[in-house]
Amino acid sequence: FSNLFGTAYKKGNIAFTPHGNGLLSPVGNQITVFDLKRDEALTLEVKSFHDINNIAISPSFAMLVAINEVGEASLVSLISGSVISVYPLRHPVTVASFSPDGKLIAIAKGHIVMLFYAPSENRLFNHLELYRVCYGFTDDVTSIDWTSDSKVFAAGCADNTCRIFSVHKLKKLLVYGLSMHKNPIVGAFFYEESLDLLSVSSDGEVCTWEATTPLEDLQSNMNEQEKVLFKLVKRYRHIPASDAGAQGLLTAVAFHKKLRLLVSGFDSGLLMLHTMPDFTVVSEVRLFSRLVTTLTISRSGDWIAAASDEHGQLTVWEWRSQTCYLKAESHARHMTSLAYSPDGLHLATGGHDAKVKVWRVASGRTLVTFSEHTAPVTAVAFPASKAKVVVSASLDGTVRAHDLVRYRNFRTFTVPTRQVQFASLAVDGPGSLVAAGSVDTFEAFVWSIQTGILLAVLSGHTAPISAITFNPDISGYTLEMASVSWDKTLRLWDLTGNTTDEHNPSSLGNTKEIVNFLHDVLCVAYRGDGKELALALLNGDIVFYDPVEGTEKGSISGQRDLGVSQTTDQDLVTPKRSAQAKRFQTIVYSADGEHLLAAGNSKYICLYSVPDRVLLKRFEVTCNMSLGGVQEVHDRRRFLATYGSDAIQARVLDKTSLPIPASRHGADRSSRQWRPDVLVSSVQFSPTGDAFAATTTEGVLVYSLTAAGSGCGISSYFGCSHDHSGTWLFESVGLDEQCTPQNARGALADARYGQALDIVVRLRLHDLAEEIIEGIPSDQVDYLAQQCPVHHVIQFLFPFLARQLSGRSRHVEFYIHWTDALLRAHALTLRRSAATWALASRKSAEQIAQEKRNKHPELQTPGLLVERGEWAACQASLIRLQSSLNRVKTNVIQRYEAVDNLWHYLEGVVNLKHSTRTNQDIADKPSANEFTVTDVSGLPAPDCNDLTQMETDQTVPSNQPVVMNKKKKKKGKPCGNEIETEISESIFETKTRSPMKAADHKKTKHKSRRSFSPTSIQAQ
Repeated sequence: FSNLFGTAYKKGNIAFTPHGNGLLSPVGNQITVFDLKRDEALTLEVKSFHDINNIAISPSFAMLVAINEVGEASLVSLISGSVISVYPLRHPVTVASFSPDGKLIAIAKGHIVMLFYAPSENRLFNHLELYRVCYGFTDDVTSIDWTSDSKVFAAGCADNTCRIFSVHKLKKLLVYGLSMHKNPIVGAFFYEESLDLLSVSSDGEVCTWEATTPLEDLQSNMNEQEKVLFKLVKRYRHIPASDAGAQGLLTAVAFHKKLRLLVSGFDSGLLMLHTMPDFTVVSEVRLFSRLVTTLTISRSGDWIAAASDEHGQLTVWEWRSQTCYLKAESHARHMTSLAYSPDGLHLATGGHDAKVKVWRVASGRTLVTFSEHTAPVTAVAFPASKAKVVVSASLDGTVRAHDLVRYRNFRTFTVPTRQVQFASLAVDGPGSLVAAGSVDTFEAFVWSIQTGILLAVLSGHTAPISAITFNPDISGYTLEMASVSWDKTLRLWDLTGNTTDEHNPSSLGNTKEIVNFLHDVLCVAYRGDGKELALALLNGDIVFYDPVEGTEKGSISGQRDLGVSQTTDQDLVTPKRSAQAKRFQTIVYSADGEHLLAAGNSKYICLYSVPDRVLLKRFEVTCNMSLGGVQEVHDRRRFLATYGSDAIQARVLDKTSLPIPASRHGADRSSRQWRPDVLVSSVQFSPTGDAFAATTTEGVLVYSLTAAGSGCGISSYFGCSHDHSGTWLFESVGLDEQCTPQNARGALADARYGQALDIVVRLRLHDLAEEIIEGIPSDQVDYLAQQCPVHHVIQFLFPFLARQLSGRSRHVEFYIHWTDALLRAHALTLRRSAATWALASRKSAEQIAQEKRNKHPELQTPGLLVERGEWAACQASLIRLQSSLNRVKTNVIQRYEAVDNLWHYLEGVVNLKHSTRTNQDIADKPSANEFTVTDVSGLPAPDCNDLTQMETDQTVPSNQPVVMNKKKKKKGKPCGNEIETEISESIFETKTRSPMKAADHKKTKHKSRRSFSPTSIQAQ
């Protein structure tokens, strides 16, 4: 598992990292970290068995506590991102909060508050040790806040009260209750370095309480009989200025102690900011269309993060500048399909919310969202040769082509004669044709992308078309397309001939072959060479078919590989019977055609070996029990207790009130619970060959090969020091006592660059590698690249350079120098190793045995890249490196084009101003033979011998003649160069003129061209 994106927020509270540059958001049973500085997103693989509801970050130790909806607390290390331990609380938790000193953590479990000793660097038998339990509430606790010295905390409750507890036994304060609200408490907060606090209820009422004893005098024994008292000072009420008459309920609140800034969120999506204690309105903004679920403020107080669980929206608001710093939004409903761009940098998804989203694969962030469709999007696709075009099909009867350069819908394909619904989509390799299959008319339609004309209507299926695809082999003279349907047939179409009438779409497309099967065909995929087809049937089988020979090559029975599961306890179908209905709904070939990915209505993604027809690995997409279809083994006693005869008779006799469908058993029968079923709607291999992605109920899951230097660690997201260092996910091969970050920095300081680079490559810490490599002088790069071993270049430096050039670093020229030096030094060795490995992999067992008997060492060693996974990772790194270099080249070309356009614009301004000045000078100049610039052709030839020399220091544009000798006119014939000199006068002319030679003037001319740097042009 590499990353999860497509889901920004699901439920629970959100939290900023200690240094304020990262934001943690729970997404199902995992946690996504948004890096606000680098614009990246990384997912912590917590693997909780239920959805995470509460998260809390320790202020003093690199640790995170994540608590799910059933009360299991997972302790996660912020250095490695791994789960340290799981503590069962055995009850749902409403709120959790660390003390400011990080020594205690308060966890509200129902109507009690439990104080635990927080984990520290010391060795403990139990990571969470209970200290004391605080009672006195009659309903669930909703908020917890601590004083600055971590000795007192306040807990707000849903019973309209707020109670103040001392952590240790104090004679002046033990427990104090505040009850002036008429509605449940949403939040209660202390002021900084004080016992004064404020409480906020759900009706928008704010109460300010003042303590009679200062915080520093709380432990004083001077007046032992005097107790701490709290009195109500002021009461306020939220009234939005925009719609004061329609005030909603307050659903979330946050308070910054240093700034005394109160942030309130309402169920209408409104966000209000007030300064306390005078309750002055600072700002008012509407971030969402639905309720604000949770709020949090960064430590500096500059950013306010808000989330809404209605559509999975997450927003970071910078209230000083009134700008939205981050806006992440999930698909409102399930995703239906995905597609990789040909360069592997972007990924497009379509969902039931009628939107098409394009994501950056490297950062996991949204690039653009297209919302032109009016019905669920059923399929998306990229042309194989065009990475800036994405095509989508929808149930609204349209196929739309979107431009990723100008971010617009530039073409819409429809059927002019009737309204149809499209459920499948395919684009040919060159990107000239697009085809879509309908579910209501049982036809396939082919359009031209360039013209938008409907070229063909392919009829013949008698049931909805489930999938279509083009043959990727374009070496021949035919254009072949395959379509499968619920009518148990596969049809191969020839789209090349019989195009006699372009106004008759039925004249294009002949059925080459019809193949019948025993079951409905759900999906189809071509192998990369176009000589094999894989089809998934309704009974769970995968059939391989040769379209050239017209024969079936084999099959895989994959129904048992999908697993056994039961949707709910109320499901009347047994798990064994339910497993018979599972099937594959999406399949895809790998680039080499030797592996096949298949997935469907199951929690497993199956990887098969095509030559051997065996299952290689099953990837479990989730273990979240909050989803249906995850649990494989059910408790038979619960099943009998629900459907036994005694239970049925008891339900018949107890005719009280019928529960609402999908409601939970308990006192509140109006709370509806909905458990979505786990499924995989689409899988795709990355063009780089080292990863694949799948759209699931949880979001887009990305699985990739382990690549060192790819930035898989998370410590930099949380501001950990370099001593706790970058990514502690390294291999222990080649490590010794001298391989430490301190020794690497010491070697760099002593100018021992080779030793520093060697330590960095062995440790494989991304942040440390970035620090050391950027500290190496550029004149040492060529020498170090030649001395670096090849396996270090393959395993670390290529992935590291690809990541740095993909936009992570601004030192583009420096890393391009490293790339050029490494490729010049090791490209020939890599090519020979790859060729030798390819020859060795194609040898038969008999040839290998014969070579061993001959004992030829040059034939026995296949080369450096002996493992297939290692070669795939190297190839993927080179592809990513090539994509990054192409991106850099495109940006440089665009920048130079902008500079060139600006220079032409300035030349035009110069010419226009000179022509205006020249016309005025000539019109005002007294002369016996009067003339104008427009009548230059009619002038007599001048006498150049009667002129005197005059020099100037002006700089002229390149398209104007440079005349250095400007002479005064005497009696005689006028000189033609005089008029040319007057016209070539520049606006850059200075008042003080100095003599200059022609050569110096030419240098000044070129210097003026180079002076327009991108920075100065941007300033202009």
